[in-house]
Amino acid sequence: MKVFTFFVEPSSYTRDLISNIHEKMSIDYIFLNNSSHAIADGGKEIEALTEKSLPRQIRFLLNVHKNYDLIIFNGYDKWQFMLLFILNLLSRNRKVLAIDSDTRFRKRSGIKGLIKKLYLTPIFSNRNVLGFPGGNFTHKELFRRYGMKEDNIFLMPMMVNNKKFFFNGTHKNKPFTFLFVGRIIPLKQIDLLIESFLSNFANNENAVLKIVGGGKLLTGLKKKYDNHSNIIFTGPKFGKDLVNEYHSSNVLVLPSEREQWGLVVNEALAAGLPVIASEEVGAIFDLIDKRDTGYIFSFEPKDDLANKMKLIYDDKNLYEKMSKNASKLMQEYWNYDLYKASLSKAIGRCKQILERKD
Repeated sequence: MKVFTFFVEPSSYTRDLISNIHEKMSIDYIFLNNSSHAIADGGKEIEALTEKSLPRQIRFLLNVHKNYDLIIFNGYDKWQFMLLFILNLLSRNRKVLAIDSDTRFRKRSGIKGLIKKLYLTPIFSNRNVLGFPGGNFTHKELFRRYGMKEDNIFLMPMMVNNKKFFFNGTHKNKPFTFLFVGRIIPLKQIDLLIESFLSNFANNENAVLKIVGGGKLLTGLKKKYDNHSNIIFTGPKFGKDLVNEYHSSNVLVLPSEREQWGLVVNEALAAGLPVIASEEVGAIFDLIDKRDTGYIFSFEPKDDLANKMKLIYDDKNLYEKMSKNASKLMQEYWNYDLYKASLSKAIGRCKQILERKD
């Protein structure tokens, strides 16, 4: 069984996945693009498919379809994927295509909803197409709602290299540090986070809010909150510097108004940090809800985030329990072993389809 994967870009997460899964399972791959918001540690320059001329890209896609049995593609909205799908429909020697996606199901109405349904239903209902959702709940629902059979849906967990973030010590840091990691953009709602922090801890020297990341709002926010000594803007951090920020903090807060997943949740839990995340963060369903690894807050009432931050600060026993649960979840369950087992099951299903035994 020969497997090939098309990745979007060489992020640090993707390169870790390749070294821990794809290379060990002899899975070939290529990147579509050669740029990423996430910096890969010590990553070298690589050739990307889109750097080739259009005729060379088409020839490459034709060769992949000819020579591989299972072709995994990150996403479903690229022309390269559509060419592979159409080629597979017209081919006498059909292969299995798998769509790897971190997209959550959201009910759409109107013309946009109709267009999405008309586009996805023929693809997802095709017998030779598998779905690789990044999570078990709303991510799987995307494939179900547009016609994919349950037998063709396989969890392919959103993953970071947990071992990079594991922490052997105890998070009894003073001052107690709330951490944000991500781009400083409107979507992340940094103002909400800061105001929620200040409502409880404005004059508390034993509590700190640390904001790690860069973006178009960074300069304005630094000026706005310059008079608060317990709010720290560090700028972007990567590699070991980023790991140190997790290890010197107590709780990660992710207040995004929309987030398909949020891999910083994985990083924080692996480092033993409980997470307070908004109800719009995709990772909450698999990694926080009913796991006792943190809190999920709602945007209404408006003080819900502030209340959750105060709860975890005041109750040290609860905090320590959530911290231990966080580490245990990532060490014993949500890790590369789970990913490998899921991928192996999907390859088994691929063999069934190609042998027409289902």
